[in-house]
Amino acid sequence: MSAKLYINDCFHSVVSDTPTPPPKHRWVPTLRLAPEGEFSNFVEGLGPGQIVGRQALASHNLGDIQLSLCDRKGNLEVEVVRARGLQAKQGAKSLPAPYVKVYLVKERKCIAKAKTATARRTLDPLYQQQLLFTDDYRGCTLQVMIWGDYGRLDKKTFMGVAQIVIDDLDLSNIVIGWYKLFNTSSVISLPTSGRASNSLMSTSMESFS
Repeated sequence: MSAKLYINDCFHSVVSDTPTPPPKHRWVPTLRLAPEGEFSNFVEGLGPGQIVGRQALASHNLGDIQLSLCDRKGNLEVEVVRARGLQAKQGAKSLPAPYVKVYLVKERKCIAKAKTATARRTLDPLYQQQLLFTDDYRGCTLQVMIWGDYGRLDKKTFMGVAQIVIDDLDLSNIVIGWYKLFNTSSVISLPTSGRASNSLMSTSMESFS
């Protein structure tokens, strides 16, 4: 039976979920001028509405996550169904206990966030949990991040991220799909217009917590 979680907090800057944030990357993000101009078209197997930066072209994916999205009386409902093919950190003596955090991002700021329960130690976790966002989701992107809990001294190890443009989806019906997970360098920064800036910029997960 699925559990329903509600949003009760938010944050307004990009901060790391890990004590030691991933290294910063610099790149020219994609210009979303037309479908043929997106780097997403050159990466096979992306989920509905998923976008990636050019760094994803040269990197392998870190697994997949299955999501279901729909509009529920004006609110955004995201069901985190399951993940598969996650990768344990190098040198780990045990598997992680993965959990998922979903961030609703607008104008480069997170306006709401929610997380699933922590799964048992596995690289193929099952969640089947609904996360309900009551903030206005129009013009927003979703950043879905998986973190691994390896124990008392290492509870927040980054395991992958997927980015979704909500306005690209018809949420009057349930949208369900598998989304590829990548490193943080795949994330595109989208200003208010919904198009990525074409200026050189630095992005990291330091803004998410």
